[in-house]
Amino acid sequence: MKEKILRLNLYFGLFGLMFSALLLVLQISFMKTWFFCFSWWFFILIMDSLNFRRRKASPLSDSVKNFLFSAFISVLVWLVFELFNLRVKNWTYHDLPANILERWLGYFVAYASVIPAMREISLFVQSFLSKKRLALFRVRGAPALLKSWFFSGIILIILALTWPRLFFPFGWLCFIFLLEPLNYWLKNETFLKDLEKRDWTRFWSWLLTGLVAGFLWEFWNFWAGSHWEYSLPYLNFWRVFQMPVFGYTGFLPFALEVFALYQLLFALYKKLQRKVVLKSIIIILLLLFYAGGFYLIDTFSLIR
Repeated sequence: MKEKILRLNLYFGLFGLMFSALLLVLQISFMKTWFFCFSWWFFILIMDSLNFRRRKASPLSDSVKNFLFSAFISVLVWLVFELFNLRVKNWTYHDLPANILERWLGYFVAYASVIPAMREISLFVQSFLSKKRLALFRVRGAPALLKSWFFSGIILIILALTWPRLFFPFGWLCFIFLLEPLNYWLKNETFLKDLEKRDWTRFWSWLLTGLVAGFLWEFWNFWAGSHWEYSLPYLNFWRVFQMPVFGYTGFLPFALEVFALYQLLFALYKKLQRKVVLKSIIIILLLLFYAGGFYLIDTFSLIR
């Protein structure tokens, strides 16, 4: 029964995606507001079914509980970049619902799709890649290298926040330098551990995931009624959809950072499995943090 559902998700997702597009073309107001969210979640169902068909495994088939965790924590991961945007002011939101409950639900549903979607894309891409053909050189996680990366990440954060008009691209680079050493020291999954084995497969798959996801984000955002718009210092030209063309390069390190942030948070999640009270407190605190983040977006990034 479970296998049939996972296989049927391909057709359900395709139908849902096409039906959503049809309602958007017909200018149905509800779909103009929610098109971006519906597109991503139907796409996630499609990709999960394709992964299951190709690999006999997928995030939904492996563990629904872990899949839901990835969606819940995805909101936190994206809010990190939203908080950066309060300082660098690279994008604003337009034509969002006037009702605060509907608007905040939209934030949650949209942001919750980031990690699940990128995991699905990366697994699908990785299934086509050959370890031997893509291998370059071996990188060793020497203590000096790890420390230099970690402190470089801190410096990049300081530069991006202190002089945002000049160094705003560092906001899309800093966390990979900061988190890869941290995950390595904590013995979590890292790209660096793969590169020590001269295995570049996962690294390339996540870079390609960044490009694919970035294109789809901008494509669906362009047609949606509720959408965001960019204004980048000194790079605000040659647009593809709403995004200046050079802005697409930011999706490459962003994908690596999403992987690193997810590994860090998932490792913490596994350690808290049996600590029900502590886990409940953390969930409540995260929900309060989400509400605070949504309020700040409403206050500083939303154009009414």
